[in-house]
Amino acid sequence: MLRKITAVIFVASFGIASIHGSAQAVFLDAQQRACITKKYGAKAAAAIVSAKKLTAAQIKQVKACPVTSSAGSSGGTGSTGSAGSSGGTGSTGGAGSSSLTPLTWGLMWSAGSNQSGLGNVSDPALLRLADGTLRMFFKNGNEPQIPISGFDNKIHSYVSSDDGASWTLESGVRIDVGSPVTVRVAEAGGYEAWGWAPGSGGVDRMVRFTSTTGRDFTSGSGSLVPTTSCKNADGKSAGFLGDPQVEKVAGGYLAYAHDLAAGQSPPFKRQACKITSSDGTNWTIDSGGTFALSHDIQTNPELYRNSSGQLELWFPSDKGGIKTTEIRTSTNDGVTWSAATTLSWIAPDPDRLDLPNGTSLLAFGGFDSRIGGLLAVSKKIAGTYSASRDEKVDQVTWVVSGATRSEIKVKNLCRGRDETANATFGTSGSNVTVTFKDSTVGCAFIVVGASQALS
Repeated sequence: MLRKITAVIFVASFGIASIHGSAQAVFLDAQQRACITKKYGAKAAAAIVSAKKLTAAQIKQVKACPVTSSAGSSGGTGSTGSAGSSGGTGSTGGAGSSSLTPLTWGLMWSAGSNQSGLGNVSDPALLRLADGTLRMFFKNGNEPQIPISGFDNKIHSYVSSDDGASWTLESGVRIDVGSPVTVRVAEAGGYEAWGWAPGSGGVDRMVRFTSTTGRDFTSGSGSLVPTTSCKNADGKSAGFLGDPQVEKVAGGYLAYAHDLAAGQSPPFKRQACKITSSDGTNWTIDSGGTFALSHDIQTNPELYRNSSGQLELWFPSDKGGIKTTEIRTSTNDGVTWSAATTLSWIAPDPDRLDLPNGTSLLAFGGFDSRIGGLLAVSKKIAGTYSASRDEKVDQVTWVVSGATRSEIKVKNLCRGRDETANATFGTSGSNVTVTFKDSTVGCAFIVVGASQALS
């Protein structure tokens, strides 16, 4: 999610971003901003949009103007058409926050920032080595909103020998680059990764790194990626791109990266740019494949070829108050994509990996303004439970089906805290309603049952 130290910092509860060290705001959709302007004036609305942290008065103003519609279509200007399987990654349940979605991912492991001598951890990237060991690369970055030390803005790593159930921090820098990376096994042998490195005129180059061991990578060549032809739903060209996610296709390489919207003000409609290369070194924008949605792609997407041979494309999205993760699949190397299925929760900076034993892993991040970022690993589970998640400025409410109250725990994964005692529970028929209030709720999750089903 972070480009060098100048990253977009995702905060699920507000949509706060910090770009090039400057605060960039609390997310208000057009409806909310108009309401706040009418009730409290244009200055109040502008102050909320530019705030690093809302005051108690501002929280009341935002709560007085809630989002009442699930704005946003999942369609794009790119090739979103044809069939292709949904890949079993979610349910197509309704867009409204009251719809219940099967919980298909269970928490295995998580670690927060400012621990073990690290800074702000973010952007997991999974790799399976030839001996079966798993390595998770991540950015050890800065966070200007809170005092964090221990960062070097380089790529570090955790390693797992039990298929992702537990992870051990490795010493040293794995990849000497100031942006997060995407990593994969190379068809010709060895391993390859891509990240952004400084180029001429202040524009970064998309650089390929290689490794024979999957541990330490060497920088190779790269190219600038002009972005003017990648436009959002309002016709605005992309500027700096987020971190590209790369896969091999018949014609070379395919990648997707979303617009960081540097210098812009919310509400955002950040698009996902399709990037192609014949050699993995020289990259161009395929404007016809841009996903220009009527809602915001909040963090870096994920592109992954699963064990069935399909491509998966993951968009962590904000649809005007409904935060979700959209998953599309393609059976023809990204020429066309299936309709989106969804999760009941947003998985920031997702990264996928299928193991030979049939286990499917999903790594993701998160952010809490009091402690920093998150690294988490989950695995695909049977959808025994269903839930909805309704997230507001300082409160998140879940409705859970198929579980008893005692099976549901509330956790802040960024802080590593069990918050169950601070939540309120109610029942309506066979459903359990859970409400948790906090100043920052983007890293608050429920985990349900022995499978630790996430929402």
